[in-house]
Amino acid sequence: VRVPKIRAYAKTFNFEEARDFCINYKVKYFEEYFLKAVLLARICKQIAPETALQVVQEFIPEISNWSICDAFCSDLKIIKKYPQKFLPLIIKNLKSKKEFAQRTALNLARTYYLQGHYFKQILKEVLALKPTEYYAQMAQAWFMCEAYIKQQKLTKPALKNLTPQVYAMTERKLKDSFRVKK
Repeated sequence: VRVPKIRAYAKTFNFEEARDFCINYKVKYFEEYFLKAVLLARICKQIAPETALQVVQEFIPEISNWSICDAFCSDLKIIKKYPQKFLPLIIKNLKSKKEFAQRTALNLARTYYLQGHYFKQILKEVLALKPTEYYAQMAQAWFMCEAYIKQQKLTKPALKNLTPQVYAMTERKLKDSFRVKK
């Protein structure tokens, strides 16, 4: 089943149905996990930020591939409204030893914290991370590329603090970007 079909199907769920699915249905397949991620992100828009924070933290250990991770992170629009409440969750997961917890934190940081007064703190935390797993490394490179595009003055000197693998990935992403002057 293609992702647009899953997203369209998720829109047919009302709040109660979405909550019931996420709580009671035992997901097994990729499409079910993807549906759960989309539904949880939609649910988070409709509940108190403290409860949404708990929902997000409880779902992160279930994330086991880049597609679900990236979709979930991009759909968590509640973070735009309450960045201060979600910042500790991101920092906690940046320090995790789990690849997709790190990737989730990096994607949330890239999606919601590249602008504004949280950027310096997030950049410091991202640079402290030395991921060894591919998907976390790629997310760190993606974060650094986007940070470079949006906050070049602060990001350019920080590139030297990346691991050689992440530096090479970041450099490749910057070269491939149409938003960086060559």
